Amino acid sequence: MKTIVTCAKMRAADKYTIEQLGVPAQELMERAGAAIAAETAALLESTGGRSVLAVCGGGNNGGDGWCAARLLAERGFETAVFTLTDKLSPDCAAQRAKYAGEVFTVFPDRPFDAVIDAVFGTGFRGAPEGRFADAIARINASGAKVVSADIPSGLNGDNGTFVSCVRADRTVTIGERKCGLYLGDGADVCGQIVCADIGIELPSPSDKWLCEAGDFSHLFPPRKKNTNKGSFGKAVLLAGSLRYSGAAFLAAEAALRAGCGYTVLAVPEDLFPHCVGRLPAAILTAAPAEEGFLRFDEPFLRGLCDADAIAVGMGCGAGRGLYDSIAFLLSEFRGTLIADADGLNALAEFGADILREKRCRVILTPHPKEFSRLCGEPIERVLREGLPLAERFALEYGVTVLLKGNTSVITNGRQTAFNAEGTPALAKGGSGDVLSGIVASVAARGFGAMESAAGGAFLLGRAGRLAAKAQGNEYSVTAEDVAGALPRAIAQVAAGQTEV
Repeated sequence: MKTIVTCAKMRAADKYTIEQLGVPAQELMERAGAAIAAETAALLESTGGRSVLAVCGGGNNGGDGWCAARLLAERGFETAVFTLTDKLSPDCAAQRAKYAGEVFTVFPDRPFDAVIDAVFGTGFRGAPEGRFADAIARINASGAKVVSADIPSGLNGDNGTFVSCVRADRTVTIGERKCGLYLGDGADVCGQIVCADIGIELPSPSDKWLCEAGDFSHLFPPRKKNTNKGSFGKAVLLAGSLRYSGAAFLAAEAALRAGCGYTVLAVPEDLFPHCVGRLPAAILTAAPAEEGFLRFDEPFLRGLCDADAIAVGMGCGAGRGLYDSIAFLLSEFRGTLIADADGLNALAEFGADILREKRCRVILTPHPKEFSRLCGEPIERVLREGLPLAERFALEYGVTVLLKGNTSVITNGRQTAFNAEGTPALAKGGSGDVLSGIVASVAARGFGAMESAAGGAFLLGRAGRLAAKAQGNEYSVTAEDVAGALPRAIAQVAAGQTEV
């Protein structure tokens, strides 16, 4: 489990380490500079390069750059510094005084093998202007390998947005990983992320963490020999309609692959004849329907309530029948209810307040547009502030939210997991249906809402990566390929395997 922090929490940790633990700021800066220098040297040695330009602003991030340039010079590299300002923080000025190499006040025209980006730190917000914007453009156009100190300059460290930003080959983030390195466009500009532990202590544990395979190996322990299908729970997928029949099969296939003992696929009775024999291992049942869509029927729904987990909404169509069915399950079901796709749209259309009166655990799995409808915020704000909005919604309604994206955010409002295991191969219809089936299957085996949602998201990402590897590209992967890759993904996660 790797810690992730907001920029404010990282600043508080820096202050706590200096003022309460008595570690001098210059000592921390020396450690940060050493980490940046070491990563730059490793990058240069892999390419045979020898020359380095450090581009330094006036804050402590710039001080890290000055320090790294000095340490690289001491190791025999050809170094120079381009300083953007003569207004330096005290710690940055102290590092400037120690540097004896070449210094430029305009961006040098000659080429360098590597550039250290130390223009802005995590405190930067907004759009770079003037010579700072020009420096960022020159770094990106330099053709050199780029190492960013703590965070690519211009990137918002909390949400991963930017107006203009350095595009790094490697980011040496200092202390702990910052949210913005993974959210939004952060992952596309950070390159390889290296976390440098320089002895900064958090005053209190972070409530955010980055998912790793080892975090979910316990979801797939070796099975006892003396066991049966009843030992592994029952998952119900209430899914599909005449208009959207594929979602039901994708969710059920994923549930079957993810390990629950019983998988029940409940489809509208109009769709039932078309489903017979398609998934022989699933228990197929016909749900009351009207014009091809689910119709509310209390006796039928009550018969599903002996399940351990129910996933609802995939391909159902966001009608009143679906909404009333969800309302009934919230009040009568005692297991884990997963609402996806049209289940979320129905809640948005007819009212999400029914979530407040639930008697079951609830997992919501929206993509940004679905979450925009659900929380009533513009999609632009969701894309910019999805993390705090999801945390606030989860806490207010007492649910677990799995907000899907390049890095998915899984939160119950008190703790938040970041899943960066995904791949662009999953940007295709049907991936969300596979996710719902996985989450339902894991939850049916008795795991809690957070670990089922986070573990399901990680498994989907790993299966997507395996499917892309098998296909040889990210374009040709289908949701069926992803479901088919689940057995290999589970084997890797069970073993705590970090790479595909």
